[in-house]
Amino acid sequence: MLTIFVILQLFARADLPIKAISIKGQYQHIEQDQVDLIASDYIVGNFFSVDLSRTRNAFKRLTWVREASIRRNWPDTLEVTIEEHKAIARWGKIGLVNNYGEIFNAATQEELPIFFGQDQHVKEITDKYVEMNKILGKELMQVGTINLSERLSWEITTNNQMRVILGKHKIINKLNLFTDNYQTILAELKNRIEYVDLRYKDGFAVKKLNENSFIKTQEKSTL
Repeated sequence: MLTIFVILQLFARADLPIKAISIKGQYQHIEQDQVDLIASDYIVGNFFSVDLSRTRNAFKRLTWVREASIRRNWPDTLEVTIEEHKAIARWGKIGLVNNYGEIFNAATQEELPIFFGQDQHVKEITDKYVEMNKILGKELMQVGTINLSERLSWEITTNNQMRVILGKHKIINKLNLFTDNYQTILAELKNRIEYVDLRYKDGFAVKKLNENSFIKTQEKSTL
């Protein structure tokens, strides 16, 4: 017991200040002045007494940090491992969405697709976005906007400004059906497509850009 007490007293009194903070992980948005601010405002004490939990929480409050872990590295360094948010979309006009389907608030000049919907559906929208992009990618298209209405009806706009109305059910199957026939439709229309209505049981309706004519393959159902 005496030995333990002496060691604890030595640690408490040791003049071992934190002299360096090492940041690890892949990151693009952590600035040196942010690290300096955390060092001056939150890192209190020496190598043994510094509050790691408090320091971790300070890093997690940075807008682009999704997760952080802190460990001591003898004799004078704190090693911080950072996981940054990877923004894949904008959440309306108020935030960003990461690849986990989580909303976070940060600023970026990057051109990103836009998600619209209720907060509780952001993970579902993210998952559908990934699936839809794989399907559209077969025709060198991507999702530009994706909208899940309050009535849980889906609609997207592609990056070439084509509106695709998907409805409520079997939306991935419907999108596959459309892309499987996309080249045939373009050849028949000889024009760009303004919108596609996929709310049909076994087909879809297509409107040419600046015209009122349609290709209709099936009477509309309640899908």
